[in-house]
Amino acid sequence: MKNIFGKKNSKEELEFVMYCLMIMCVSSLLFVFFRNLDLCYDLGKDNTDNLIVKLLPENVTLLAMVVCSVLIYLMLRNVQKGLVFTKLNSDLIMTIGVVLECNGILQMAFNAFLSDSMDGNTIPMVYLLLGVFFLFIACLFKIGIRMQEEQDLTI
Repeated sequence: MKNIFGKKNSKEELEFVMYCLMIMCVSSLLFVFFRNLDLCYDLGKDNTDNLIVKLLPENVTLLAMVVCSVLIYLMLRNVQKGLVFTKLNSDLIMTIGVVLECNGILQMAFNAFLSDSMDGNTIPMVYLLLGVFFLFIACLFKIGIRMQEEQDLTI
C-alpha cells in the first residue's frame, strides 16, 4: 500500500495514529492541569473569597478530562490488540460521551447558579455537542457490531 508517507503496511499506520491520539490526549490533559494550577496561583495572590466558585468548574472539567483520557487509553490498548469493533470499545465510546455530557450539564449549572454575570459562556455547549457526537458514534459502533455478528452467522 503506497501513501504519502512512503510504503507502510496498515498496522504501522494504525500504530502511528494511535500514538498521535495518545499524545493529543495527554497534552490536552496537561494543558487543563496547568491552566488549573495557574488559576489557583492567580486566585491565591488576590486572596479572593470566591476561590471555590472559580475553581469548581475547572476541577470538574479536569476530572472529566482524566476519566476520558483513561477511557481513551483503554480503547487504544484494545485497538493495539486488534480488537477494534467490539462491544467493549462501543461501551467505552458511550462512556466518554456520557462523561462529556455530564461535564457540559454541570458547567451550565455552574454558569447559571455560581457566576455573577450571565455572559453566555459557550464552553458548556461545546462539551454537550462533543458528548452527543460520541454517543452517536457509539450507536453507530453498536449497529456495525450487530451487522457484523449477523454476517458472521450467515454463510
